Amino acid sequence: MSRSRSEKNAVEVEFRVDDPSYPFVDASRTEDCRLDLEVIFPHSEDGFVEYFTLEGGHPERILNVVDGCDDVDAELIARHDDGGRLRFHVRERCVAITTVEFGAIPRVVEAKGGSGRVVAEVASPFAATKLVDRFEREHPTATVEGYRSRSRSTPLLTHHDFTQTIVDSLTDRQREVFLTAYMNGYYDWPRKHEAAELAEKLGISPATFSQHLRTAQGKIFSRLLGTNDEGVFVE
Repeated sequence: MSRSRSEKNAVEVEFRVDDPSYPFVDASRTEDCRLDLEVIFPHSEDGFVEYFTLEGGHPERILNVVDGCDDVDAELIARHDDGGRLRFHVRERCVAITTVEFGAIPRVVEAKGGSGRVVAEVASPFAATKLVDRFEREHPTATVEGYRSRSRSTPLLTHHDFTQTIVDSLTDRQREVFLTAYMNGYYDWPRKHEAAELAEKLGISPATFSQHLRTAQGKIFSRLLGTNDEGVFVE
């Protein structure tokens, strides 16, 4: 039977990362806790910003571990009963950055008790081989745990493709401002942080922060609603 056009091959490659020179692995070992990557996006100046969920550990101790790394700045965003949310600004060597820059989808980036795990999705076995080659060059202490090939029924535009289309419509600064606002509870009720506080974190004025945020929101809503954001309001 021929394969339906609505089905698409995908390959997941799983890597194991136990090297404590990676901050998220070392932090999970030191505190015997779990760190899960929520979001990764380019920093407007250099490197990437990564938000991690922490479970089973003390945020301050995690920050102490990460602060010892020259290429990573970390801060506590929110505290939970059994952990919190942490923001890492990573400028160098990172398994998540390698995955994203290759063009793979980072389905899982986590560390638990000193053992890290990365599951990356690529479009074909050929791409999987290329990703493994790149990992072996950039992260020689990581090991390949296995490949999983599967067929999945997908719409013409997948959820990831749609999300990426929205993200790509924003400039680096707009993306950074919007995700900083979202991840820091700006849209929560009651609001966790005000615009002036978040602007200070990013080193910009409140007016500039608000301008970038409004522009980003307009582009996002335009994509979601299928409208022309420059022609929505008519006199």
